[in-house]
Amino acid sequence: MDKQILEESLASVGLPDDGLTVRFYEILFERYPDVEPMFQRDNKVQAAMLRTAIVSVIDNLDDGEWLTTNLESLGQRHAAMGVTAPMYEAVGECMIAAMTEIGGDAWTPAMTREWGEALSAVSALMLAGYPHT
Repeated sequence: MDKQILEESLASVGLPDDGLTVRFYEILFERYPDVEPMFQRDNKVQAAMLRTAIVSVIDNLDDGEWLTTNLESLGQRHAAMGVTAPMYEAVGECMIAAMTEIGGDAWTPAMTREWGEALSAVSALMLAGYPHT
């Protein structure tokens, strides 16, 4: 993963008031309405938490131990909420759709590729935290 592309592209789609993550949830709920009941009623709070998580992951991209510990723990919490593996794919799809929409002509295939790789890696680490039965 190219940390510089991830940081620069995230900065390029950063909107005030967590606009990127707010738009992400709008797209997610439009495309996958069945998941909406799993989220808090106040989507702005959820959007702020997601933005903080994204920034934390990017900030710690070079710290494998931090990523493993924190993302597996986050995965455990998501498993307890009933989040399934296919939902992670939907999240990645909708996050990239929001970024592409906001980025407009400035959004590049390289940005899509790097974010696809990053979101897949995050998903894998989170799913590693799921209980094994």
